[in-house]
Amino acid sequence: MNQINIHTIDWKRVAITILTIFVMVLLSLNFAQCEKNKTALATIEAQNSEISTYKLRNGQLVTSQKVSILTEKQLKEQIAINKELIKKFSQIKTVTKTVTVTKIDSVDVPFKVQVPCDFERSNSVLDKHYSFDYSVNQNGLKIKNLIVPDSISIVTGTKRKWFLGKETQYIDITHSNPNVQDNALQHYEIQEPKKWYQTNGAKMGGAIIIFEVLKAIISN
Repeated sequence: MNQINIHTIDWKRVAITILTIFVMVLLSLNFAQCEKNKTALATIEAQNSEISTYKLRNGQLVTSQKVSILTEKQLKEQIAINKELIKKFSQIKTVTKTVTVTKIDSVDVPFKVQVPCDFERSNSVLDKHYSFDYSVNQNGLKIKNLIVPDSISIVTGTKRKWFLGKETQYIDITHSNPNVQDNALQHYEIQEPKKWYQTNGAKMGGAIIIFEVLKAIISN
């Protein structure tokens, strides 16, 4: 077994190598902190940004807003989310909350057979999940100012059946209005292929090269 003679080690070169690695680590941490600060500023800007709307060529109205970037801890502290829903995820990826109001000015429901007497009744119905005015006479029913409020929470992330179970990607949607249901759901996520330097083999190869370089420096 070869033994390293400490008297033959070029300590100056070793010191320069260690200092270079130390500086590189500091630069990496600095860069990471700068990116973190940029993300924090972007998050504040996104949270304070106003909702904008625009129309597509087919007339559909699109609602748009900047995205806030938070840690999972910050998310749980700042965003009001159903705790029971959160517990179902082993890791949360995105949370979207939106408030909608369905408004219909009027709906006419004429009777097929006219009621053989003249009359008219009108009133309002006010409920937590819907409200409307109505009037009815011998000719039919008319509903006015129909309003159906709703708030929607959309959570994406991974779930697993038990602690060491397989992770599966899920999207969960909840409505505050029990009268609103989702009949169909399609969610797509683009998966970018890893660069060659992001693979485990490349990382392991880099570690081996650094180890061999340090070993060669010490041996010389």
